[in-house]
Amino acid sequence: MEIFTRPCPESWSTYFRPFAEAIYLPTLPLHIHQVIGSAIFYQAVYLYISPIITKIFLPRIYNSFPKRTQVNWDVHVVSFIQSVFICALALWVMVHPERAPGYGSDREAALFRVFGYTVTGGAIQGYAVGYFIWDLFICIYHFKIMGLGFVAHAISALAVYSWGFRTFVNYYAPIFILFELSSPFLNIHWFCDKLGLTGGRLQLVNGICLITTFFCCRLIWGVYSSVMVFIDIFSIYANPPGAGNLTAQDLLAEEALADKSVEVHPFAGKSVPLWLAFIYLSSNLTLNGLNFYWFSRMIQTITSRFTTPQEKDRKHMSQKVTVEGTEVDIGETTASAIREGKALKKRLGH
Repeated sequence: MEIFTRPCPESWSTYFRPFAEAIYLPTLPLHIHQVIGSAIFYQAVYLYISPIITKIFLPRIYNSFPKRTQVNWDVHVVSFIQSVFICALALWVMVHPERAPGYGSDREAALFRVFGYTVTGGAIQGYAVGYFIWDLFICIYHFKIMGLGFVAHAISALAVYSWGFRTFVNYYAPIFILFELSSPFLNIHWFCDKLGLTGGRLQLVNGICLITTFFCCRLIWGVYSSVMVFIDIFSIYANPPGAGNLTAQDLLAEEALADKSVEVHPFAGKSVPLWLAFIYLSSNLTLNGLNFYWFSRMIQTITSRFTTPQEKDRKHMSQKVTVEGTEVDIGETTASAIREGKALKKRLGH
């Protein structure tokens, strides 16, 4: 994984530094190659790799799709690749020794978690920002297909991850990226629908993985991590460090910056700006609220499978939940599980 966190060429950093300083993102030049590189890669997957490979292996299916579905297919391919890559990288970053100063419950550890900077955490931010720049471009270009909700989501996500370059809660970047552990299964569910595999065994197993990872990562892990970041931010806001006791270099993991002239945080020695804390935490609460809403709708569709009499009122048995723009009929997955269970009992002679 080290190859994905290599430093940016000095010429690139120097070229983009005036722009980064103008928008108060001092560590952006250190990761601009990851931002630009990932955005270009995802556009290449969307324009060329996904259509070409799909037409080779699934020519009749892909060519039968209307333009709207072809666009969504290619977008889901990009989303699948991105979520698998970024989650694998985040899991590696979580155990990286650079994060050691943030371990513990003392004040110094809290300062590092709020204001600290690590190369690996910056890399996570860079790849996330690159993806959401691409996502925003696609949402605007295909506005009639994607709609206003997708544009708003892309803008919000881009803003939140960009703040990590101030640096602000850079430590939490890989933590919140792990929300995406359910996204590969979400994309596979969508692909199953388009390939005529709705309700089949593959979608059943994938649906179980989707529900499990969604609950564990977005609800349990998500709520715990949100509480921790709330505590850290407001503890620093209520008791700001003295300007004479904290410098930019105090907020770095050892040997984090090759260029020691870079000031990594414009708020070093100061409090967390109230507006920044408010916007960040409001966004966090909104995303957590959406996760609970989506999960409650999944549970409702599952419950309907058990409360609705067989072959009665079919419209209640095909309820769909839209999670991050992907229609998920968890009820169909549950019906498939019921059918599999009955078939197994029959084979066993019960």
